[in-house]
Amino acid sequence: MPGRAYARRHMQTSPVTVTFPAAPEYLRLARIATADAGSRAGLDYEEIDDVRIAVSELCGLVSHDLESTITLSFAVAPGLLEVSGVSSAGAITAAPNELSQVIVAAVVDEHTLATDDGRTRFGVTKRARRSRTEPTTP
Repeated sequence: MPGRAYARRHMQTSPVTVTFPAAPEYLRLARIATADAGSRAGLDYEEIDDVRIAVSELCGLVSHDLESTITLSFAVAPGLLEVSGVSSAGAITAAPNELSQVIVAAVVDEHTLATDDGRTRFGVTKRARRSRTEPTTP
């Protein structure tokens, strides 16, 4: 089927987590894990790329403390990917610039970003296009 991702079956509904150092050179892990989870959710290549961009942008905001880690949690359902992330921020409040805000808002259906008590939490939700997830009626 053209445009379909490569995974053959969906992941279990329980979240899968990945933890890595909060350093820019480890952002590739976030992108690879996000692409795999998006594929298992049944997203197409463009949708997978969109959610990879959003997760990469948000992880980049908290990749400033080599002593800290980023933990991503992936919840997958048919046609739906939810990614949540958390990182110790210390005294730094993660604040995206205007360009980052526009990029993330343009490529995912929902997103959040908040810092409190020294921890930054973020989340993104990406849904498959309606035309593939709902039956069409003549």
